[in-house]
Amino acid sequence: MKKTEYHVIIGTIACLSGLRIGGSDDLLQTGGTDLTCIKHPVTLQPYIPGSSLKGRLRSEMEQREGRFSGNGHEPCGCAKQDCLVCRIFGPHKNAQHELGPSRLIVRDAPISKGGELENKTENVIDRKTGAAMHPRKIERVVSGSEFVFKLALQVWDIDNGVLCKFRDDSGKEHTGPNALIEFVHEALRRVQRTGIGSGVSKGSGEIEFRNLKLDGNDFTI
Repeated sequence: MKKTEYHVIIGTIACLSGLRIGGSDDLLQTGGTDLTCIKHPVTLQPYIPGSSLKGRLRSEMEQREGRFSGNGHEPCGCAKQDCLVCRIFGPHKNAQHELGPSRLIVRDAPISKGGELENKTENVIDRKTGAAMHPRKIERVVSGSEFVFKLALQVWDIDNGVLCKFRDDSGKEHTGPNALIEFVHEALRRVQRTGIGSGVSKGSGEIEFRNLKLDGNDFTI
């Protein structure tokens, strides 16, 4: 195998609502925050781990492609030549494959604007009485904050085969290296629709990708 191309996607993740990527809660204190955000160990500023963003991108495309493994609780590990999920993100727990290295590299996204933290109180509603029970405090990065992110997409000579193809939502078919680019493009679109982090279904994690560029050129969603 030989690496033939290397593409870089950069941009900004803008928080349209509060955002929480879970941190360590080993040091809980009475009256303190129950669930904290992950923070850089030196600067103590919040950031978005590359693993979290990559996991969301992968999950969205597994749903689109119908590639959930087994009961749907684990990433796809089929390692089939025509599975772009496995080709781009790597076949989960499958070390015996011929797809080569994972194509997508996702860097940690540091804060570039805002970054202040807020506590959101959540609770459980008693279905019989309607009373709120078990309140807890959730730490979130405030709405309006922004993170800088960077993706790298590696292309190998084996990606020029006929099995490396992707049909976008408009019905257009992309092949070879362009199929990999459009696959990631679609993943970004879908994450923007749903969100990242925890509590997405309860108001957190709504984001927008801004100023996207592919190798220095506009890469709009």
